Amino acid sequence: MTGNPGWVLDQKLSPGHHWSGDFFELTKIRLSLYIALSSVFGHVLSQNRFTMDSLGLGGIVLLLTAGVATMNHVQDRHFDLWFARTRHRSLVQKRISPLVAGFIALSLIFAGLGGLFVCFSGLGPVGLGLLALLCYNGFYTPLKKRSLGAIVPGGLCGMLPPAIGWMAVPGPVADASGIFIVMLIFGLWQIPHVFIILLKQLPGELEAAPYPFFTSILSRKAIKCQVVIWTSLYSLGILLFLLKGWVHSLGLSLFLGALALVLPLSIAALLGWKRSPHSLVFSLLVINLFMLFFMGVGILDRIWLIK
Repeated sequence: MTGNPGWVLDQKLSPGHHWSGDFFELTKIRLSLYIALSSVFGHVLSQNRFTMDSLGLGGIVLLLTAGVATMNHVQDRHFDLWFARTRHRSLVQKRISPLVAGFIALSLIFAGLGGLFVCFSGLGPVGLGLLALLCYNGFYTPLKKRSLGAIVPGGLCGMLPPAIGWMAVPGPVADASGIFIVMLIFGLWQIPHVFIILLKQLPGELEAAPYPFFTSILSRKAIKCQVVIWTSLYSLGILLFLLKGWVHSLGLSLFLGALALVLPLSIAALLGWKRSPHSLVFSLLVINLFMLFFMGVGILDRIWLIK
């Protein structure tokens, strides 16, 4: 590694430090819960109802996702020390050793893949789980340190969890075009998410790090434009999903459609709000909340359909 990240190792733990916090950090629990919910979403769409099997699948995918995230921390421990957002993570600060973190990662990964293999028929779910592992830890994580093309396997990895849920349903399933639209939506959602995180980095951090970033070919203004463009495409994907009739409740469909129309305008307004230091935080929050609403509407619609 060349250059100097300009950081100071802080191995002294604060009095209020808890190891549970390090575990939740390693497993990226909030993102892992999002991904697990997306597998539940795919399962519910596939069988057109919500069951305890859907919940069980979400728990198994949560184990797999947490293991993949922990392995990512092990792989990125030298990469993370270059950035203020990540340099205080437990592996960088050596509160947890790579060996221990690797053991946790492998245990969670084997538990997740084993659960998919044992609890759900066919090789589809476990095969897609392995593909997600390969895309994220095998391709995306090492490739992002060398090429901007890493966004391709990274995006594919994020599109697979709803497909895992879809494939976990045995026998005949609903119209298969729906899952491809859902996968497209999840792929589009990740791009503005990545660009906003880039914008949140401190001035000069990305330029000082010996790794490729889109800031080397795009100005800050151009990246903001990309966020609005990809958010608009993300919203169009939601509208296409609704036009295909995948939400049966008229009220929920109108609610989600209205949010989809407002989303790009909201993001454009937030990114243009130059005087607010919190505009990027709000933008990321809005994009993520909208994805949560999208999945929630799809699941609630199936619950109400049964009633």
